[in-house]
Amino acid sequence: MASADPFNSVGGYTIGIPPVPVVDSAGNIVAANINSANMTLSGSAVINQNLTVSGNTLVSGNLTALNFYGNIHGNLVGNLTVPGIGNEVIFNNSNVAGGTQNFTYDLAQNLVTVSGNLIANTLTIGSGTNEFSTSYVFFAVTYNKNPGQVLSTVQANTVCSMDYTIIATDPVANTRQTSKLMATILNGDVGYYEYGTIDVPISSTGVADFQVVYDGIGNINLAVTPLANTVNYKIMITSYKE
Repeated sequence: MASADPFNSVGGYTIGIPPVPVVDSAGNIVAANINSANMTLSGSAVINQNLTVSGNTLVSGNLTALNFYGNIHGNLVGNLTVPGIGNEVIFNNSNVAGGTQNFTYDLAQNLVTVSGNLIANTLTIGSGTNEFSTSYVFFAVTYNKNPGQVLSTVQANTVCSMDYTIIATDPVANTRQTSKLMATILNGDVGYYEYGTIDVPISSTGVADFQVVYDGIGNINLAVTPLANTVNYKIMITSYKE
């Protein structure tokens, strides 16, 4: 090898005859393919073909490549090539990024569209100063006939009206009651009306009696006086924001 060949020298060549440049005097790596268990870069790296790291890659500068495969922890700047067409929301589809025309977001209109079923325990209509109502569901059980048992509580100063749909079932007597109530709240005053109740079988004397009351310490309570020792309740509440 000629003495002028900068083999294994600073800013020179490190492998091969004839030598192949892989590291220059500034510490830049130049290679077609890199395979490594772990890699730490204090500067930046440009990968024109393949970089395979079986462990961790730590980069304090920029890492530029045509494609990335694996997990990225930290900030990612650039464009992602994703499946589907414009406006489709990307989701986890069996651990692979997926998209569908049935779930889209229109940035210009700030509009989310779901063509199918939307399942949620809570649904709020309106946002911020335009928030209007919140609907939610829950389940409860009472185990005695004590009067005035509280099923649901909400702060009185956060709502102006409430709607309740209650399905009460006595599993022992095999009877069921569906009741609908509405209430209006203002400064601790509560007015409510049970505008519909259906009992099955028709001969049933009912399963429970319901009230909407102010407890005197800032809460609106849905209370029940069961007519049986064990009663199961399915309840949907819509609260209208103050």
